[in-house]
Amino acid sequence: MDKADYKKSLNSTKFQVIKKVLDIISVNGFTPHLEILFFTYINGVIVPDYLRRSYPTQMLIILQYQFYDLKVFEDKFRVSLSFHGKREQVTIPFFAINEFRDKVSGDVLIFDKISINSEKEYKSEKCTEELPNGSIISIDQLRDK
Repeated sequence: MDKADYKKSLNSTKFQVIKKVLDIISVNGFTPHLEILFFTYINGVIVPDYLRRSYPTQMLIILQYQFYDLKVFEDKFRVSLSFHGKREQVTIPFFAINEFRDKVSGDVLIFDKISINSEKEYKSEKCTEELPNGSIISIDQLRDK
């Protein structure tokens, strides 16, 4: 297994974790506090046109109190959220997710940037910001104390 295959396998496993979390929430009615950052330009992402114009590359949604009709599928999820007082439905394929934060547990999943080819596979392309001083931040530093 080469590095690219390993990253692909690891991302696939992380996506399954997100799917399981969303399944639990959709069935049990638990009130989570999830922050999901996703790429809006990926095929399969469905958002209203005015939101796509406002967020041409990435968008952050929060699932906490005001979300409705959460439906989880094998490769994506769909949820209704309020934007500017209007309820809108968004559909997000799991492979479009860039970052997933569960504020209840403190867990954070960060993914490599994904580019889709015609077979709906992806190649890994690291999506990070280099800090000016070259520092590395531990996930533990991001958790609420």
